[in-house]
Amino acid sequence: MSDPRLIVVGNACVDLFIPPHPPPPPSGVVNIPPIDVQIGGNGANTAIAASRLGVDTALAGVLGDDMFARHVRDGLRAESVDTSLVETLDGVCGPTTIVVNDDKGERSFVHHAGSNDHYRLPPAACRTPCEIFHFAAPELLGRFFHDECANAADELRRLAGAISLDVIDVDLQGRDPVAAHAPLLEAVDMVFPNEEEARAITGRRHVDDILAYLRDRDIHRVVITRGKDGALLCWDGEVTTIQTRVANVVDTCGAGDNFVAGFLTGLLGDLPPESCARLGCELGTRCVEHRGSLGGTEDRPWVDGLLARHGLI
Repeated sequence: MSDPRLIVVGNACVDLFIPPHPPPPPSGVVNIPPIDVQIGGNGANTAIAASRLGVDTALAGVLGDDMFARHVRDGLRAESVDTSLVETLDGVCGPTTIVVNDDKGERSFVHHAGSNDHYRLPPAACRTPCEIFHFAAPELLGRFFHDECANAADELRRLAGAISLDVIDVDLQGRDPVAAHAPLLEAVDMVFPNEEEARAITGRRHVDDILAYLRDRDIHRVVITRGKDGALLCWDGEVTTIQTRVANVVDTCGAGDNFVAGFLTGLLGDLPPESCARLGCELGTRCVEHRGSLGGTEDRPWVDGLLARHGLI
């Protein structure tokens, strides 16, 4: 296989989607609709969505050797994601997440980190050139985020045309999120937070102050996703509001990953930044109207139509 255009550094897991249901009585059972089992994790979501959009994509990282990990690896390969940069850890469980959706489409999670707690960047990933290295929610990757992530991003700069980052606002075990993200922000070219994540990693409340903080770290390409309000594109000094259509929300899981996959696909297809952001918004909106992180792009004719509308096929 030729070198990938996009390498995603991030987690992959099995997602078990539990539909809305009343709590069972003590020692009792409540019957529910079928449980949906899908590949998930920010890294896998972004990689699969980009691959479905026609980008030669690899996922870099580690997986365990249990049933869940094998399911993830097989699923990535079935989606034409290059797994040659994914190492197997013997005797380690694959990450598994139970996703509980309420009747409004909001989600909560029960998660076993598995191989994420042992995450490392395989040496082969540090020798593989690509156009974009994308870090997908590295905060979920155990000690890698705390100790190695910023160094890895700095090292990968010599191999990639750009380094991008999608963050997630999670408990950093008492660490200040601004201090924890500062070294990594020094090493990336573009960043994709939502509004709350942008506030968390910068310690600033207002958009102008957030952008000023990031400019001080030489990041001039920022996209702040805003859910139903679309996105705020801040690209080389130009600030543009990108609107999105009203969605019939079913499940919000994976919307940000789909947005990033769409944006990076547009960027690799030489679209202008505004078109990249509109493509990302279409993917994110489509995502929330389907169950699961990747349900929105399972319709091949819809994907082909999207790519055609944006001049990518």
